[in-house]
Amino acid sequence: MAVQRWTSRRRAAFLKALTDTGNVSAAARAAKASRSRAYQLKAADPEFAAEWTDALETAIDSLDAEARRRALDGVETPHFHQGRVAGTVRKYSDSLLMFLLRAHRPERYRDRAAGGSEADADTDDTFAEARETLAARLARLDDEFEPDGADEDPE
Repeated sequence: MAVQRWTSRRRAAFLKALTDTGNVSAAARAAKASRSRAYQLKAADPEFAAEWTDALETAIDSLDAEARRRALDGVETPHFHQGRVAGTVRKYSDSLLMFLLRAHRPERYRDRAAGGSEADADTDDTFAEARETLAARLARLDDEFEPDGADEDPE
């Protein structure tokens, strides 16, 4: 069964909402269409799929910009005294700042508990060696505790 194409108005509404929200369900609601129909059209129409990808990239760029703004400029929060707003306090998120730094500069801001960049280069080898050692130990234990005649078929 061929996938029904959307009108240009429905398509534009979906893509605008997807750009604004980054949420396929919200975009489908804005276009008065079902999510499943949107995914079917995406699978059948390479041009629509490319526009979908561009819309999501724009939405993610907006999230990135907002995260940066909150990390660097902070967020004004009300300060209460005796049940009334007495002013505002600007709060910054160090954890958000570190998240952004690790995402954009992993070589410089990776978790130091992992042993730094030199240790990271050997991590895969270390895990592979540990798995091999563990497998060998488990095989030895299995051999040691296997009852006599367990390999034989009962008659």
